[in-house]
Amino acid sequence: MEEIEKTVLKMIGSQAGKNRYNLFKMKACWSEIVGKNNAKHCGPVKLERRILTLQVDSSVWSNQFLYFKNQFIEKINFFMGVDYVKDIKFVLGREFKNKIHCQVKTEKESNKISIPSLTEKEKEALSVKFSYIKNEKVRDAVIKAEEKRFGLEKLYEEGKIRKCPVCGQYLKNGESSCYLCEKEKQEKKEGSIRKKIKKEPWIRWYDINKVIPCEETEFHVILNDIKSYFFEKVRLETASKSEEKLAVQLKTGKPLALISEKEYENVLGFLQKGKE
Repeated sequence: MEEIEKTVLKMIGSQAGKNRYNLFKMKACWSEIVGKNNAKHCGPVKLERRILTLQVDSSVWSNQFLYFKNQFIEKINFFMGVDYVKDIKFVLGREFKNKIHCQVKTEKESNKISIPSLTEKEKEALSVKFSYIKNEKVRDAVIKAEEKRFGLEKLYEEGKIRKCPVCGQYLKNGESSCYLCEKEKQEKKEGSIRKKIKKEPWIRWYDINKVIPCEETEFHVILNDIKSYFFEKVRLETASKSEEKLAVQLKTGKPLALISEKEYENVLGFLQKGKE
């Protein structure tokens, strides 16, 4: 650790302050620590009692990262120069995607488009429109929301912002669709990939990509998640016959027609012993 950083930590004093500093340090270099692709799907949001909380954008990636938790800890501590993190907790969320480096955030803020104010005539029209609402606080809140909507609509008509092509929600920061629609689209794609793998357990990424366009890493994350689930069912002897067949095909990467009876029994026995 550089001398200047030691001085900063001494000046901070409290452990809570040191945690905030180290968390900021991790955020600033997160893609360098865990890799650019992993950083797209997870990010540090909390550090307390040497336990780092990582937000992950889907349950599929969360399950995958569990396998690499110890590697993450090693990489983080190597970056920190000391064994600062002893454990990692994974939670679902996407707020980490909005945690931008200070310099980038400052640049975006300088280019931020302000919502235009309404004219006095437009404000008066809204007051008349919602005059039937007797509760003053409720009426003011409704009018304020409508003023914002009118302002956003003006920006949209001027071509300064866009709307989600699916639900019509106003978009920010150059998004092509809103978070909810994007999430629904992603979940639908993941569901289609899962369904295809279960139907053809031997399928490879370059084949499924022709039908369902996806990243190779994304495919393998889902494939490994399915493997882990059915292999564990076989190990615990809770799998049905059809699930056993699926597990064997997942393990060999071949359809049943190409698996001999002897190979089938050997692979099934291997999985039952839980050596996977």
